[in-house]
Amino acid sequence: MKKSLKRFLLSFLMVAFAFVAVPGVKASASVSQTGATQNSITIQWTPGSKALRYRVYVGESYSTAKLYATLPASATSATISGLPAGSEKYVKVEYDYQGYSKVYTSTAGTKYDAKTLPGKVTGLRQKSWWYFTKSFDAIWDRQAGADGYEWIVYKSNGKKFRQGKTTYNSMQPQFQAQKISNNMVYSAKVRAYTTINGKQYVGAWSDPAYFFTQPRMTKASVSGNKLTVKWKKVSGATGYTVYVSTKPKKGYKKVKTVGKNTSSVTISKLKGKKFSPKKKYYVYVATNKKVGKRRYDSGKLYYWDTKSPTSRFNYF
Repeated sequence: MKKSLKRFLLSFLMVAFAFVAVPGVKASASVSQTGATQNSITIQWTPGSKALRYRVYVGESYSTAKLYATLPASATSATISGLPAGSEKYVKVEYDYQGYSKVYTSTAGTKYDAKTLPGKVTGLRQKSWWYFTKSFDAIWDRQAGADGYEWIVYKSNGKKFRQGKTTYNSMQPQFQAQKISNNMVYSAKVRAYTTINGKQYVGAWSDPAYFFTQPRMTKASVSGNKLTVKWKKVSGATGYTVYVSTKPKKGYKKVKTVGKNTSSVTISKLKGKKFSPKKKYYVYVATNKKVGKRRYDSGKLYYWDTKSPTSRFNYF
């Protein structure tokens, strides 16, 4: 009985001694971000007790993090470079330390939202134009590290029309401009912003993008074997293109492109054949906007026909 008790006490003391003596990092150890550029993140961490080396892992999340660097025991910081502007990364730092019988591994800390500085917003474009509610939606390429975005909309004469801020960085960031005119070309620009260690940083403004819809048609009719099409001008447009088909949803052929000062055309033939007053033809007009060497087009959303009142149109 005494021998059994001695063995139990000896075993307990050995376990307790090993538990106390094995060095490791405290639970409060952490990784913090101390700096950033548009393509790098600088981090630092609490030194681990008797560390032999450190390993830095970087990824989009815990499950995708990969080894970025192995650093000596003297290291307490690292700069992670080659990252995209406006990105957000998961960073983990591990270290090895010598125990009594083997080398152990512990975690110095993790940071789930290490960020690079915002970059220039790209991909700004028109998503939707709402004719009856007089609004349009703009979208652009997301920057994962952004806290939000600032945007400005301008009229065709260059005057500021609307500005705002969106603080929700969804997978597809966007804003909506309201109380617009359906007969105007608007331009807009967007920039990202983020906060690192209590300081806000903003990226460069995007290149301007242009927002507009098809002109409202006032006439589409056939008379004397000729098709006449009229529409309302769009302020800021540089021209218009007229398309005609014998079917509502397909087969459209470009029949005329005109400048910004023209708002009506008369067409004599479609695919080499004269127009017939007895047939129904389908028409849409696209608004054009040329900026430098690049040409923007409203595309097709509505079409009219030669047998319905010009106040009516249908969707593609």
